Formats: sequence, structure tokens, C-alpha cells
Amino acid sequence: MAIQDMSMFKQILAKEKFYVVLIDRKILRDEASDIRLIWSKKEFAESYLEENNITLYDKIMDLDLDRFVTYEMDDILDEGDKFIIDKYENNKGIELEAISFIEEIMSELDDIRIEEFAEDICNETYVYGLTVKGQKQFIIVSEEEDASLPNMMTVWSTRKLAEKVRRDDFEEYDVIEVETGVFEEWLEDLKQEDIALGINLKSGMIGTITDPKAVLKAMPC
Repeated sequence: MAIQDMSMFKQILAKEKFYVVLIDRKILRDEASDIRLIWSKKEFAESYLEENNITLYDKIMDLDLDRFVTYEMDDILDEGDKFIIDKYENNKGIELEAISFIEEIMSELDDIRIEEFAEDICNETYVYGLTVKGQKQFIIVSEEEDASLPNMMTVWSTRKLAEKVRRDDFEEYDVIEVETGVFEEWLEDLKQEDIALGINLKSGMIGTITDPKAVLKAMPC
């Protein structure tokens, strides 16, 4: 069975998070193999702890996929590290290469988000972004600490999503809307100027960053 067809893969993909048990602020490992344990559901982790009489632990923690990939994965995982996924009761769990597994899920998640975003902006006919007060152009975000990263335009399919990020990260800016047809013309320009597109990013500017061509291709309107 392909990884994408496994229930645990679909569960983590749907919730955009997975669960770990922390002991002394470190992820719990399987006693026999010394491999990190993760679960697709909190109750599976609870079942494992109960079955193995583990009562002294910090907490069961859910790890947001975007935040984990952006801020934690490089510090926690090395090439070749593995996960045992959903080991509990009579389920032996599935042993997989950790980085490849996370990258596979994120690739699937990006594809889903691009399709949903493209469909939403066609249905609602508007796209939302941040602008300098008094102006009518979406801002371009640059990564000052890493010149190798592309400049990026950040956009959202609803005003509510845009307003939340503005409140958390960009209070000095305003949220404005443009018609989807106008945004489509902008995408053509961004494609030529090698500017990336951040779609429906969460607070902290984490989430799916893609090529404008992918959004153009996915737009059904």
C-alpha cells in the first residue's frame, strides 16, 4: 500500500498535525529500536502510554506541520532518522524515514491548499492582501536575513484570514481586496519577476509558499 493511501497519512494530512509524547522535553522513543514515536491521533498516544505503564511524562503534544517544518524539523531530525507511526495496543506501528515522510505530507498538503485557494478566489471573485496604508498594491515580503530566498507576495482567500495575520504580524499595514481578474493579471507579472506567492499563510507567516504558475494553472475561472 502506498503511503498516501494509509489511514494515518490521511489523518495527519487532514488535521495538519501529529502527536508526540515529551519526556524531559524530548520526544519519546521506542524502547526496543530507539526510534522516535509519533501518532496520528491523541488517543493512540494515550493508549500506548497506558499499555506500557508510562505515567511520568511532560505531556502529549500536538505538532503543527507548518510550524514543525519551519522552526523545528532541522533541529530535531537528521538525514536517515526514522519515525514509528501509530504504535499502540496490538498495532506494531509503521516505521518510515522521517524527513521523507514529512516532505511527502507537506507536498500533498501544498497541492490541496493550492487547489482550494484557486477555487475559492474564483468562487468569491476577490483576493485579499496587505498594503501600505493609503496605497492600493499588495506588499512584497522579502527575507532580509537570507538573500537566496525569493521575494513573496502574501494573499488570502478571505478577509478574516488576512485580518488575523495582520493583527498578529503586520499591524502597520491595511488589508485590501482586489478582484480575482485583476489578481490573475498580477500573477502573470509575478511569474515573470520570479516572485513567490504565499497563500492563506498562518500567523508567523508559515504555510504554503508556491510558484504563481501553480495557482494560475489551478484556477477554474
